[in-house]
Amino acid sequence: MTTTTAEARRISVGIGQLALSRDPRDVLVAYGLGSCVGISCWDPEAKVAALAHILLPSSEGKRVDDREPARFADSGIDLLLQRLAEAGAVRRRLIVKVAGGAAVLGAANAEKFKIGVRNAEAITERLKHHGIRVAAADLGGTKGRTMELHVATGKTFVRTAASPASEL
Repeated sequence: MTTTTAEARRISVGIGQLALSRDPRDVLVAYGLGSCVGISCWDPEAKVAALAHILLPSSEGKRVDDREPARFADSGIDLLLQRLAEAGAVRRRLIVKVAGGAAVLGAANAEKFKIGVRNAEAITERLKHHGIRVAAADLGGTKGRTMELHVATGKTFVRTAASPASEL
């Protein structure tokens, strides 16, 4: 997950956040994807990229906080797609990849709450609702991940603390 130029700018996408860029020097990064799920989107024609860091599966009708616009899978994905469209992206051209949804809180809590599994399911369903197919995924397991999206190429990389980066 090394950047290709010395001028690369790493933009951290925190929990509940989303970021969009057209700058080929940018690398969008979501650190600490435990039960959270990262969604990378890239339109190769419009050369626009976006990354969202989803925390929970559903807003359940709650008002979305402007400080965490991607907190929930349903409203976060809707906003992500809206912002991509405003930037010139076209849904049918989007290359979408997802990672995270791990059970990092231990076996007992993982079985009780299943937040990671529920996040992954909610994201997959919401994308399907919008007619978007996931091109690649690295979901589940018990290890947290870091996901990064290189704006210049649309390449998405995922790594865990114990493993080197691999391209999705």
